[in-house]
Amino acid sequence: MSDTGPAGPRDGGELPVVADVVVVGAGITGAAVAHHLARGGASVVVLERAPRAGVAGATGRSGGMVRAHDPDPAIAALAAAGLAAYRDPGRWASGRAPLRAVGAVTVADPAEETALREAAARINAALGTSAHVVAGPAEAAGVRLDGGIALVEPEAGWVAPTEVTADWLEQARGDGAVVRCGVRVRAVESRGGRPAVFTDAGTVSAGAVVSAVGPWAAEPVPGLRPATPVRSRSIQVSIVGRPPSAPSHATFVDLRTGLYAKPVDAHRTLVGMPHLVWDSPMGAPADPGHARDTVAALTAHFPWLASAPHLDTIRAADAYGPPDEGGPASGLLTGTGVPRVWAVRGWNGGGVKTAPEAGRLIAGALLSGSCPGTV
Repeated sequence: MSDTGPAGPRDGGELPVVADVVVVGAGITGAAVAHHLARGGASVVVLERAPRAGVAGATGRSGGMVRAHDPDPAIAALAAAGLAAYRDPGRWASGRAPLRAVGAVTVADPAEETALREAAARINAALGTSAHVVAGPAEAAGVRLDGGIALVEPEAGWVAPTEVTADWLEQARGDGAVVRCGVRVRAVESRGGRPAVFTDAGTVSAGAVVSAVGPWAAEPVPGLRPATPVRSRSIQVSIVGRPPSAPSHATFVDLRTGLYAKPVDAHRTLVGMPHLVWDSPMGAPADPGHARDTVAALTAHFPWLASAPHLDTIRAADAYGPPDEGGPASGLLTGTGVPRVWAVRGWNGGGVKTAPEAGRLIAGALLSGSCPGTV
């Protein structure tokens, strides 16, 4: 794409009146898309309604767990590429890889042993890592397996999503992108064959628009609502103190139950369990009963939780697509009914591990003009 718009301000002042692409939403996926678009030569405007990028919504409250394995082969392909990006210091403005490589333990039913061994072999072939299956011992990397078997990825772990988002936006700015926070998009319409993005700070005529607003995709912003429905679902996690006698541990997810955990630092652990409350607002109050149930359920994997002090409970929401949209094989983008306006699909809780590769693919499709309806 050519740079058809004026240079414009980067974080303040008037909005550019023309841009190749407007990215709505400066969370982790929107930042990835903007970075790759700007690096590819597009003139990009990023609009974020929160006062700061990457701190509101699902990105700001995500645990940031990343690993290469996923039961869905399409998501696994994105996740493996994402883990490679998070491990590579050369891809980041900071010059440091953002990955905290504490390891990852994915627990599954013993009947899945063959599938897990095949997955470990694929991961190692692609990334040169040491993923392996633990089928006999009762514990792996500080996690009790509770009758399951585990795929262990020693080179995986977690990232700070706000840190990753800030780095990508810094790179996008360096490549000429305009990033504006505190700007609400009111509507998007087709004007003269181009999408017109109406905001409370001005109107931008765009060659294309990508909406990456996460759980807010469920809100009826005219012209941005995806044709494929997206709903918000509650996320609630607790932060607990880890006693000095407790072992260090890897990040953890149990595919049988949806339970998960990650070390926050040497003294604290985040624990979570699915919170099946749909259409939950981002600012909903914490659910004390769910917090208690989460700790009780996870004591099978971390016995020391029975006496661990509760430090905080964090509630947020994430974007979920319907079951038949569970993998990116059905499209990274969905139409909105307005020509050349697309919405990023709901990531069903996996946006952090898929963001590096999803952002690259979405940007590549836009730059090449290969996304007439979906990518």
